[in-house]
Parts: sequence; C-alpha cells; structure tokens
Amino acid sequence: MDVEVIRIRPAVLRQIEAHARAASPAECCGLLIARRGRIEEAIEVQNRAADPLRRYEIDPRDYLQALKRCRGTDALVLGAYHSHPRSAPEPSPRDLEQAFHDFLYLIAGPAGPSELLAIRAYRLAEGNFRAVALVPDPEEPQA
Repeated sequence: MDVEVIRIRPAVLRQIEAHARAASPAECCGLLIARRGRIEEAIEVQNRAADPLRRYEIDPRDYLQALKRCRGTDALVLGAYHSHPRSAPEPSPRDLEQAFHDFLYLIAGPAGPSELLAIRAYRLAEGNFRAVALVPDPEEPQA
C-alpha cells in the first residue's frame, strides 16, 4: 500500500509545536488550511472540551468560519490538529470515535517543555487511521 504524502510549510509545523507547548498540560487544537496540495496555514482555536487535559473539541462555529474564509479562493480546510501532551502522537481510541472520513489529522506530542515533540499525520480510511507522510516544503507559493 502506498503512503500518502502531504507537503507542509515548516512555519506551520513550528506554529503547531509552539501552540502545543503553550497549551500543555491541556490539549491544543486547530484547523489546517491547504492550497494547491500543501498545508499553508494552521488556525489556532480554543479547545472547548469539558476536560481539555484529556481530550479536545473544536467548536463547529470555528470550523464554519474557516470554511467561509476559504470560500471563493483556492484554499480549503484540509483537516485539524491537536496535541497529546503526555503521550505519543498516535491516534487514541477517542480520536478514532470522533474522526471524519477524508479529514487529515495532525497530532503533536508529547509537549512538555524539555521533551522532543513529534508531529505525525493520519487520515481515516476504512474505519482505521492510516499514517500520512508529512514533508516540510519551504517553497514560496507561486502567484
């Protein structure tokens, strides 16, 4: 089986890492905006989960606002990201329960101040998460 590859601006990876570290010990979350097959932007949103230390929840209004922002442009809401402050950046059973088909999920973890943080990508396919390769792409977009 071929592994899907997604390009991402290095600045977006740095932003997600900074957000994860700043939110720790709570989980952070946000939305991913892509143009021409590359993740160009991360939109930080407030984690509205009742227990943000153990889960995340994105307000549907934040999602709708991102969709409206992309309307009429070549941008699209490709997926979401969140952190696992105390565990590996691998999907949890709760992540699987809440996942949408074809949405891209980036998970950052662990996020302690001195821990090495990793960011991994996944997509839901046939009821399970499939790893997606993230490739940092510093190229400037062509007008």
